[in-house]
Amino acid sequence: MSSISGIRPTKGFLFQMKKRLGFIERGCEFLKLKRDHLAKELRESLEVMRGQRQLLIEQLKEAYEALTAAYLTLGPMEARSQTRSVRRRLKVDVLPLSTMGVLYPMMKILEKPSIDVELDASLAKAAEKIMSLLEQLIHLAEFEARTERIADELGKTNRKVNALENIVIPQFKNIIKFIEDKIDEESLDELVRLKLIGGALARRRG
Repeated sequence: MSSISGIRPTKGFLFQMKKRLGFIERGCEFLKLKRDHLAKELRESLEVMRGQRQLLIEQLKEAYEALTAAYLTLGPMEARSQTRSVRRRLKVDVLPLSTMGVLYPMMKILEKPSIDVELDASLAKAAEKIMSLLEQLIHLAEFEARTERIADELGKTNRKVNALENIVIPQFKNIIKFIEDKIDEESLDELVRLKLIGGALARRRG
């Protein structure tokens, strides 16, 4: 629709173009609402994610300090020997969730690593801290994936809105104006022609 050549300047076609323009403008308004909602979701997600990351960093630091203390208490050989009792099995189920049509993964933990024997108190403390971090790490990864996909969809939606507002809608309006001008021009020509004919007939009767 970059050119108005070949456009039929008829009332029927004008009606069709106005109907299409109305549909496109309503679609554009819906996309704007979607864009605004996604932008709000993204701002809130980024804020929550920053808080979760900061909390996780602090907890990782605590877990590292507890593990270092256990190594110093038991010695590397004994610490490694006791850690062999930890079952290193992690089983998750990935489920799809959706926000404003944006799909993202939600991970449900089905089975976590566990400790089958009694550990030294210092190592048990470190193991407890590390185990508690596992679920948080998984949920943070899930939240980051959600945030990334919302940001991607926001970019796509914004590009669609810009294309409709700056290219498609102006082109439709130009075509509608062209048709209206042509119809007005033809109506004026017809009116002049009728007046000329009417004048000629009046002169003949006179």
